[in-house]
Amino acid sequence: MTAMTAKDIMHPRLSLPQKEPGHSMVNKLLSSYPGLPVVNEEDQVVGIVTEYDVFDALMNNRTVHEFSAESIMGCGHMEHEGVCNEPRCVSQDTPVDKVLEIMYKEKLSILPVVKDDKGRKLVGIIARKNIISALAERNFWPEHEFQKRV
Repeated sequence: MTAMTAKDIMHPRLSLPQKEPGHSMVNKLLSSYPGLPVVNEEDQVVGIVTEYDVFDALMNNRTVHEFSAESIMGCGHMEHEGVCNEPRCVSQDTPVDKVLEIMYKEKLSILPVVKDDKGRKLVGIIARKNIISALAERNFWPEHEFQKRV
């Protein structure tokens, strides 16, 4: 798994503009991803909106016409409260082992992939299913290996 990098398994750039209105944002979240990165005018990652963020807005009696991506974004952590100034990202050269470790330890549903850590320019997105799918495609769990462990 070490030879694979974030660039190998990421989905090309999916994002929400900061000013994305609630009704439009909800339609984009109907994709197969549980959240999307929020970007500024320079395509730099400034936050993440997850399905949970929308639930939170709804639980606070806000309608889709009362919020935008920037008003409900966080850093992607389910436990995080409030707006996050530096959401967790990985560079496109980050090994998949490290991506898996970050997502598991920090309980992230998605992880933005950026060109470099300093510029934070979005180039892709990784969800948990991207890692599982990549491992399955590369025959990471061959049947004969599984049989040895049982």
